Amino acid sequence: MRRWLAVVVLLGLAPAAQPAPFERHLSADRPEDRAIMAYMELEKSGKATSMDLTEMAVLLVNKGFPNDAEDHLKAALKKDKHNFEAAYRLGLIMQRQGHNYRACYWYRRTLKERPGHGPARFMLALAQERSGRRWAAIRNYKRAYRHAPDLADPIKNPLVLDSRLQSEARIESYREKSGKVTQHVLPVDAAAAQRMTPAAPVPAQGHVVEAPAPAAAEVKPPVVKAAPPSGATPAPAKASTAPGQKSAPPSTHKPSKGLHVAPPVVPPAANVSAAP
Repeated sequence: MRRWLAVVVLLGLAPAAQPAPFERHLSADRPEDRAIMAYMELEKSGKATSMDLTEMAVLLVNKGFPNDAEDHLKAALKKDKHNFEAAYRLGLIMQRQGHNYRACYWYRRTLKERPGHGPARFMLALAQERSGRRWAAIRNYKRAYRHAPDLADPIKNPLVLDSRLQSEARIESYREKSGKVTQHVLPVDAAAAQRMTPAAPVPAQGHVVEAPAPAAAEVKPPVVKAAPPSGATPAPAKASTAPGQKSAPPSTHKPSKGLHVAPPVVPPAANVSAAP
C-alpha cells in the first residue's frame, strides 16, 4: 500500500509536458502567430492534415524556428508521402542550414513526384554546384530554365547571382533551343491546301447547272465536178455491187455486121457565159 502511495506522489510531482520553445514567442496580436496557434489546435485535436502541417512549418520558418519546422514537415510526410511541397520545403531548410547533400535528397524526392517543378530543379542545381558537382549542376540548371525560363532572370530570381556556372548553363540552354528550332516542322495549313486544290463549282440551292453543248461537227463543202467537154463520150457508169458479191465482168458482145448502131445522144452543154 505504501508503494502505491509513493508512486502516486511521484506522478503528482512530475512536471507537466513542456510547451515548444516557439510557443512562448507567439502573440495573439499578430496575424501570423494566430495562424500558428490555429494549426496547433488542429494538431492537438488530431484533425490536422498533411498540408496543414506543411503550412504551419512555413510559418515557423518565417518566425525563425527551422528545427521545429523540420519536425512538422517530416510529420506531414508521414501522413502523406506524396506531399511534394513538404519535401521541397525540407530541402530549402536543409540548404539554408548548409546541408547541401541532404538538401539534394529532398529535392530529388520532390522531382520524383513533380518532374516539371522548376524551382526544385534550380535549387537542386545550386546545391550540386555548392557540393562540387559541376556538370550535374549545369545539366539541372538547363532543365530548370526549360520548365521555368524566368528563373534565369536575376531580377526575378536573385539566387542566380550566387552561381558561377550560369555562362555554361546559358550556352547549353541556347544549344538545346537552337537545335529544336532547326528541326521544327511547320504544320500543314488546311485552308491553304484547300484553296490550292482544284474543285468543281458547287451549284447554288435550286439552281440547275446546264451541261455544255457538244461541239458541232465540221461540215465539209460539197465537191463540184466539172462538166465533160462538148462532144466527149461519157464514161459508162459502173454497176453497183452488193456487199459480198463479185462485180460482173464487162460485156464482150460486138454488134453484128450490117446492123446500124445509133450513136449516143450527148446533150448540149449549158451556156455558162450567157452570150446571145
